Amino acid sequence: EIGVRWEAIRRYLHDFLAAQGVDDLRAEELAIPPGLDELVSLLRLGEIEQAGQHDLVVLDCAPTGGTLRMLGFIDVFEWYMQRVFKLERRFVSAVRPVAERLVHAPLPGDDVYEGIQSMYERMRGVRDLLMDPLRSSVRLVANPERIVLSESQRAFTYLALFGFSVDAVVVNRILPGEVRGGYFQGWKRIQAEHLEALSDAFTPLPVLRGTLYPEELLGVDALEAFGREVFGDRDPSAVLYQGAGLQVRAVGDGFELELPLPNVKKEEVHVLTKGDELIITVGSFRRNLILPRALMGRTVRRARLEDGTFHVQFA
Repeated sequence: EIGVRWEAIRRYLHDFLAAQGVDDLRAEELAIPPGLDELVSLLRLGEIEQAGQHDLVVLDCAPTGGTLRMLGFIDVFEWYMQRVFKLERRFVSAVRPVAERLVHAPLPGDDVYEGIQSMYERMRGVRDLLMDPLRSSVRLVANPERIVLSESQRAFTYLALFGFSVDAVVVNRILPGEVRGGYFQGWKRIQAEHLEALSDAFTPLPVLRGTLYPEELLGVDALEAFGREVFGDRDPSAVLYQGAGLQVRAVGDGFELELPLPNVKKEEVHVLTKGDELIITVGSFRRNLILPRALMGRTVRRARLEDGTFHVQFA
């Protein structure tokens, strides 16, 4: 799969590294950057959706940080393609005859740029699919533990920042009611406290609960029983909650942009404008929003965080 989609780009990177003195084996490894396999799996999602031969697609993602970086890469790629790609391609085409003799290294050819363009077009389709709340949603899976709760809250914030819809939280490994007293009494009290905090933190999302079973859940029968416990009468394939996404509305003589940002403090959010971009930073994650035409050229009057929604007013 990677070879088919990345071949022209991989071949160029290999030749470039080899020209810098990197041995063949290392050049081969370095030509496939970390995270590429996850990225290719996203592209595969687009193909499955277009084929229409599925009832439901479930993507079991990596731990939070890796998944957010993978999803955020779509925005980074979008910025590169809109701001750099065409200029870079024209420049390289113009200087290639002279530059390759001077730098003693190959420059990317048209096949490389066509490969990048092809990946970008497919990635845009996947982004539209993943950001459509009628077709896609994210479900966070957490344990009733302090660190896991904090990580899930951060994930909820960052997913909202990049425009992905979270429709439920599944809390797993809850000690069952028949476990009483003794060694587990303290754990049950701690779990009860975290479950209450978790429900408050993710309101109004549905919080689904699954108990800790006495053995591994292996086989269809065990998984069906667990599914009935977690979802009850709900349809697991349905979108369980649909909140508001990015919105722009007229306010007086200006406009206001609204972006959901749950579980974040105002001092953690930084915003600035640069040309036709609005750059929003939360923690270590940054999103470059291409402003709608109505907001281009306008100045930011003020920004505020209110009830889990970030408001930016434009004069």
